Amino acid sequence: MSGSGLAGRPGVVVASELSLVAQAIGAGLAGWDFEVTTLQRTGDSVRLPCHDVGLLITDVDSWLRLRSARSLIARVPLPWVVLTAAPYGPMWGALLDAGARVVLPSSTGFKAVRKVLVGVARGSVETLPAERKLLLGLWTELLERRELICQRVQSLTPREHEVLTMLHAGDPVCRIAQLLEVSPATVRSQMKAVRRKLQVKTQLGAVAALDDLLELERFELTEPPEVVELRA
Repeated sequence: MSGSGLAGRPGVVVASELSLVAQAIGAGLAGWDFEVTTLQRTGDSVRLPCHDVGLLITDVDSWLRLRSARSLIARVPLPWVVLTAAPYGPMWGALLDAGARVVLPSSTGFKAVRKVLVGVARGSVETLPAERKLLLGLWTELLERRELICQRVQSLTPREHEVLTMLHAGDPVCRIAQLLEVSPATVRSQMKAVRRKLQVKTQLGAVAALDDLLELERFELTEPPEVVELRA
């Protein structure tokens, strides 16, 4: 019997945004006596035979990829191991928060990944509680920063927001003044108010704050995932 309970070859679902990556790693695991099912995209519809563990390979280098990864982990009821190039920090916490059992750096050797997959499938390997708490805390801090930046940006007047948006788009002060039909001194005064409200010291800092908000707003936690039943 394959899959269920590790009575035979352990069953693993391999998922990645890059189909060649999923296929290559799946082929490698098959050579180590795993029964492999490969998902070509993390958003694929999933109707699978019984499996013991999931392996997700993702860089989570964008909020869109993070959302896709979290959705897959939540939708597919497997103990997931995530292999990622994301630096150790809040993105790891986001994956654990979604339900991943273990997150590993992409530099992890193949034999070590295999060992972790078997351990997670057997229920003997998971993220240590102290490490999990640390990473979840970093993720929570990132979400709190998002909320704080959002509040500060919302405190801007419509004109201040317009000026900040134009600066973010790369327009210099003189060009903004021309487009808004005001003096450069007026634009500089409005930027001074923007810096004060955003609590940053420089124009570059104000632009970076808006950039952070635009990135963070692409990700929403509130959308409930559809749970997918794994069927034989």
